Amino acid sequence: MTCTPHPATFRLLDAYVGWDQWDLQQPDGIVGFEDPAGLRLAHRGAAPEGPTRDRLLPWFPDPRLAPGCGPCGWYLLVPGERRLLRRDGCGGAFAPVWPPGCDPDPLRQPVSVAARGHRLAVVESDRVLVWRREGGQLAGVIRAERPRWAALGPGDDVLVARQGSTDLRRFDSTGGFRGVLRTGVRGEIIGLRTGPERTIWLLTDDGGRLGIHRGGHRRPFRPVTVDELATELPPSTLTSADEDGFCLTEKGPEGPETRCFTWQGLPRDPAPPATDTYVTSGSYLTTLIDSGISRCRWHRVRLDADVPAGTAAAVEIVVSEDGRYDESDWQTSAPGITDFLVDQPPGRFLRLRLRLSGDGGSTPVLRRIRLDFPRVTSADLLPPAFREDPAADDFTERFLSLFDATLAQLDRVIERYPSLLDPAGVPDRALPWLAGLLGLSFEAGWDARTRRALLAAAPELYRRRGTPWALREAVRIVFGAAPVVDELAADRRWAHLRAARDQGLGAMTGTDQGLGAIRLFGRSASRFRVGGTALGAAPLRAFGAPDSDPFTAHAHRFRLLLPAGSADATALRRLVERQAPAHTVGSVRTGGAGFVVGSRSTVGVDTAFVPLPAPVLGGANPVRLNRDGVLRPGPRGLRRGVGVGVVSAVGMHTRVS
Repeated sequence: MTCTPHPATFRLLDAYVGWDQWDLQQPDGIVGFEDPAGLRLAHRGAAPEGPTRDRLLPWFPDPRLAPGCGPCGWYLLVPGERRLLRRDGCGGAFAPVWPPGCDPDPLRQPVSVAARGHRLAVVESDRVLVWRREGGQLAGVIRAERPRWAALGPGDDVLVARQGSTDLRRFDSTGGFRGVLRTGVRGEIIGLRTGPERTIWLLTDDGGRLGIHRGGHRRPFRPVTVDELATELPPSTLTSADEDGFCLTEKGPEGPETRCFTWQGLPRDPAPPATDTYVTSGSYLTTLIDSGISRCRWHRVRLDADVPAGTAAAVEIVVSEDGRYDESDWQTSAPGITDFLVDQPPGRFLRLRLRLSGDGGSTPVLRRIRLDFPRVTSADLLPPAFREDPAADDFTERFLSLFDATLAQLDRVIERYPSLLDPAGVPDRALPWLAGLLGLSFEAGWDARTRRALLAAAPELYRRRGTPWALREAVRIVFGAAPVVDELAADRRWAHLRAARDQGLGAMTGTDQGLGAIRLFGRSASRFRVGGTALGAAPLRAFGAPDSDPFTAHAHRFRLLLPAGSADATALRRLVERQAPAHTVGSVRTGGAGFVVGSRSTVGVDTAFVPLPAPVLGGANPVRLNRDGVLRPGPRGLRRGVGVGVVSAVGMHTRVS
């Protein structure tokens, strides 16, 4: 038996396999050949692949704008009027931060504004003003040479970027100098942000090419993508900004609402969409795509694309046996068609030309092109008599190809059915449906990994359902910690006589003895001797009600113990109730704060547990009962008589220990 590769039946063109550009003709107006998102029209300007300034506005706003503390809070700097405005509510307008005449330090030549929490900073031509309590208290004045940007960091930290320099200067809010942070980036800093864990984000302009960099104290700055920026920092509501004003897209009672303002803080009508973002047309030509089959009948071309209104994506193909063709041989797809049959003579090679067009404000995005070959249709199953006429044969193939395409899609769906029963491969949105088939229910807070682990363990959990192992395993999968299941019925053993303890060693000197091992009366005198039988050293004491406790207090009851902080007590209790047998009653306990030695002590490093010194009677520190000393039996053990209560019976109402 030999394994040989199957012949190819299709060819893909995408960012993973490659777009097969022709080296002799470079793409014109199309970018994204290495971007998994797909091909698109190029941006206008020096950076055709972007990102553009408009796309980065939600993270790096105009220097006159800074997001405030609330969800709709914004600060607006009006340099011409030397005023600072603030907007608090989602439906409100901009109002001055300080009433007229109450400005603690009038602005002189404001350049930019920054905010973080209740702190506020305004950059001027030669200084940076820092306020606390949203402008209610002037914290300090930072003197700097040509400051351009400021960012407020954690720990009362203030970062200042100067014009013509890529170094950041660190200050505190009162103006104290903390050092210089050298970024090493190229170009000019045109945006400055701080993020979690003291992360610093920079937006640079290097000859018209925008770049995003991430770094921090003792962390080098490196370039990052827009997707990485969006993952780390949530975007603001700023969507556009131009010479006339800016627009904010905020949540409204009926969905997102866009509100626009002038640079003086006055409302204005929304501006029409920009029409100069992208070039209006672009194209690229592939090299000769080899099918490996002589006189191959290419079958079908399919495009995976998003084509917004006002844009178009067109494909032209030509097939040849030796790579030679005329311009009149090209086949062009109909407008708006992304799936069509190849109407070309047989040939080994295929060449494809892609044309994208738009209105300048949007662009089509092409993710993948699929070329199917050789042609195989249901017409191959017909008798030869139905295929004698070439024109009729061509119509029959095209007609049956419509049904073949639909049936092929159904076949692919059917082929994927087994994967829907695989917990590791099913999509996240199908996990609740798969759990319903198995009779499982998920909590809203469980992530996809926990749900998949429960589905994978469901068969074994059902086999051993109702056992301590199944309960422990379910809790371990959901909460990630191994619990302890304590069954209360094992805590008491009635009608049992324990052997005497060795008081010196503190360990059992013999095995446990059941009732009848020691007889009080009998024909043999050696069975009970004064001073020689362990029964005299074993006091009989009552513990609860042995007639009812095994059935009412301890039977079918258990405790589940889990370390502190590993689970939500309410969610854990619901899980235990679902997994425990119906005839049992369970309780849930989580650990406390634990044993703490001091505030910064570590057992075994600077703390040790040692035994107390032996007490000395009559010493400098007298021994007090119940405080420093405890009376204990002598080496021969405790010797007392057997005391049995009025209604007590050995082995029934009392426990012998």
